[in-house]
Amino acid sequence: MAPAIPPELTFDLQNIHTALEYTVADQEALVNIIGRREYQQLVIIARQYKTSYGVDLAVELDKKIIGSLGSLLAGACQHKVLAEVQYLHKAGKSNRKYETLRKKDTAIEVFCEILVGRTSEEIAELKEAFTAVHKADLKEHVLSFCKVNETKAFFVAILEPKEEKPLENVDGAIEKLHKLLEAKDLNGSLQYVSSLTTAQLNTVIRTYNSLHHKAHVVTTIDKNIAPFHKGEVLDLLLYTVMQAGDPARHVALRFEESMEGVGTNEDHLSRLVIRNRGKFMEKVKAAYHMDYNRTLADRIRGDTSGLYSHLLCHLIHQTI
Repeated sequence: MAPAIPPELTFDLQNIHTALEYTVADQEALVNIIGRREYQQLVIIARQYKTSYGVDLAVELDKKIIGSLGSLLAGACQHKVLAEVQYLHKAGKSNRKYETLRKKDTAIEVFCEILVGRTSEEIAELKEAFTAVHKADLKEHVLSFCKVNETKAFFVAILEPKEEKPLENVDGAIEKLHKLLEAKDLNGSLQYVSSLTTAQLNTVIRTYNSLHHKAHVVTTIDKNIAPFHKGEVLDLLLYTVMQAGDPARHVALRFEESMEGVGTNEDHLSRLVIRNRGKFMEKVKAAYHMDYNRTLADRIRGDTSGLYSHLLCHLIHQTI
């Protein structure tokens, strides 16, 4: 027997249903309810909604409320793995009406964002969920978007199961990476970092950076490799080492990228909020404030508006 839903969540459940039953959904009520609940509470509400009303709450929200607000509300009520599976499946596509307003957020970048930095157990969970939901193989799906052999090899390595164990020779691993970077070997460097588990790569990159303060990994890539190589393969290498070096700071950078310039990429911004909710978001907000001298909420408020803006700030637990 499923555990009883707490009384306060029963009240939320009824109010969400009422808000969705109007001819025009009460968007403000939905933002106020969903935005103020923790992730685990929303998962419970969504599960009970299916039991009580026979429909998927995330699907209902996305159907009844058009555009970025609807997709953000829907994502907030999904289990994180299912939300990530949907992001992987629709990678490279936009929920927004005007495609010309989209900024750089390719399928390859979405795959990087969701798959890089995961444990073998998390990758296996994503693969299993992707097959269950979409009746398709995740690796085949990802590779269908890869036009460059090096990119295909990278994602094959990322999706391969790896034995989660500490590195036996950290100094040797650092020396190997250093030699590859000094030799300006882009493909060799990418192959090497993708061959390591996330924990192993984190150890290598952070130790490397502590030993080479003035020439850490990103600086070395910018100096030795970037002047001679451009494009997707270089981006994959930079993404991987930046994520390994400081995940919170890297996500803070991604937030800034989603809002910089003319027009905000709301698909990207929503995905970053949904994927990074919880304790980790506190580290992201601190890193963002340190790097850009303003709060993340202040940045969001300046680039978004209305209920969509309110919901984003609620979900990151921050107001100006």
